[in-house]
Amino acid sequence: MEDKLVGPSMNENRRTIQSVENAREIMAVLEERGGASVAEVTEQVELTRGTVHTYLVTLNEEGFIRKSSDGEYDLNLKILDLASSIRERQPIYRHGRNEANELAIATGDVTHLAVESDGVVYMLYSSRGSLKQETPSNGRLPMHASATGKALLAKMSDDRVEEIIDQHGLESLTTHTITDREQLYEELETVRERGYANNYQEQTVGAQTYATDVQLPDGSLAGSIGISGTIGRFETKDTDELVQTMIEAANQIEINIQRARS
Repeated sequence: MEDKLVGPSMNENRRTIQSVENAREIMAVLEERGGASVAEVTEQVELTRGTVHTYLVTLNEEGFIRKSSDGEYDLNLKILDLASSIRERQPIYRHGRNEANELAIATGDVTHLAVESDGVVYMLYSSRGSLKQETPSNGRLPMHASATGKALLAKMSDDRVEEIIDQHGLESLTTHTITDREQLYEELETVRERGYANNYQEQTVGAQTYATDVQLPDGSLAGSIGISGTIGRFETKDTDELVQTMIEAANQIEINIQRARS
């Protein structure tokens, strides 16, 4: 009689998934607090102190977190290796950095390359043209309050936009942030009509950003490219010219991606 291969039961699968979720929640607490003790983590998650301690010890042994001399745990630099690996795999990062640098140098403003994941915008790369300094960026922004996010939302279906709103809400970051669904949909329609998104003090008071989407050869989203500056600085510039230069950079990134795949 042949041995029968039996896969994991539904309960075993659920335990595995829950273990990953527990580890994620614990690491999220460490990120938010900038380090925490076993007791402090336990207060923030629905796990016993003993279970939290087991997770922390395991994550520490694997190098994802570290334990300080005072007994607190914090995220470890090993996470940067994972983040760098993920970032390198993004087509807009691999094939768009040069265009972001050139756009920054040409305008003297800060440029960004961003992608969406789980309904949030992640800034993969930033370049400061005025300082001629390339700056990696790992910031995370709400989509409704950022130009790079709205440029991507405008290309998504209404169902997907609704999912993101339901998941993350429309938090107010400044008095200029859009917090009404209908107003956001109107804004996204404007983005579609003119081909770019505008963030006027919606994320940071005194700052403004323009952004447009970058697509893959199959029409799906690779991410977005944005250009930021102070309101005073942008008031002295020709908006149409600035935006057109940005759109040309986005088009060139799409060409770069296409060539790399052909």
